[in-house]
Amino acid sequence: MNTTEASRFRFVVRSAEEAVTVLREQLGPRARVISVKQVEGKGLARFLRAPSLEVIAEVAPEAPPAAATSPAAAEPPAPAVEAAASAPAPEPAPQKAPTPTVTPQVLPTPEPGFARLLRAGGIPAPLVARMQCDAAWKSWQSLPPTEAFTQAGMSLREHWRLRLPRALGHRAAFVGSPGAGKTTALCKQLALDVFVRRRKAVVLKLDLEHANPDDGLVVFCEALGVPFAREIAEVPDLAADESLYIDVPGVTPRDTAQTAQLRDALDSVATTGRVLVMNAAYDAEILKHSRAWGEELGCTHSAFTHLDELTHWAKLWDFVLPPAPTPLFLSTGQSIAGDVEENVFDAVLTRTFPASTPSIPVAA
Repeated sequence: MNTTEASRFRFVVRSAEEAVTVLREQLGPRARVISVKQVEGKGLARFLRAPSLEVIAEVAPEAPPAAATSPAAAEPPAPAVEAAASAPAPEPAPQKAPTPTVTPQVLPTPEPGFARLLRAGGIPAPLVARMQCDAAWKSWQSLPPTEAFTQAGMSLREHWRLRLPRALGHRAAFVGSPGAGKTTALCKQLALDVFVRRRKAVVLKLDLEHANPDDGLVVFCEALGVPFAREIAEVPDLAADESLYIDVPGVTPRDTAQTAQLRDALDSVATTGRVLVMNAAYDAEILKHSRAWGEELGCTHSAFTHLDELTHWAKLWDFVLPPAPTPLFLSTGQSIAGDVEENVFDAVLTRTFPASTPSIPVAA
């Protein structure tokens, strides 16, 4: 080999640190890097391993010795790395995939056995927490499930009785979102008062920005012999035993402008009761938004429709127990003259704990 010319070497490594090691340990201190190029794998290898580095290094010739030496001694030692003219370097061994970092998961503390049964039956978590505050809760857990459910039902009844009785008053408005069934609910209440209780009533239909169709309602009022007014000025003076029922257009709760108009309209007719009508088949979160909207309107009572479409009755507990507005009735059909359950508590209880109902005392 001509020692007056530099020698070039090519090698493939997996990282810059490995290249430095090869340069230092195999090529010696006279080696210097000429070029570095990233090399992708071929075929599936490009997806299974990281890119490699192709390094070309140059080794400067040794300085001429002070004394003459034999030709063999002058020949530099052959490096362990292949020369640029030699065969290509073999593919590097595949790297071992790094061990993924696993974030430890904190598992929730399991609920007591009876609490799990209540939650499995659809009882909302806030209500289960309220029942766990009962002084007798610990004793319930040692009872057979049927007896425990009976005790739970009695506890719910005590919560029910915490609400002070509240009359609807003589000027009641029925409000709700479009499709909730507020006009149908008004007709059911009207039928109860006129047919069952033999009371007198007047119906007023109010309009906001949007028209409030009255075809079905006016026909129903004519059939009952109930006066029907389309303007506040048309409402006759009410007798002491006479009630005014007010029908308004459906309002979307998120529409703040229409909500403000509706509140002003209800104030203008001096309502003593405001009934929030909710479709019971809706998701619980939607019902919560409706209840919050009803609070904004100052609703005092509630009525639930579409009970014939409801599959999980237990979700209603959050909307019938205090401090929720006083529930008037549950509507289980589309008929405007029937399918009404006024004993709201027992209706929900029998469908939540059907096996325990016979042993629960009836409310006074």
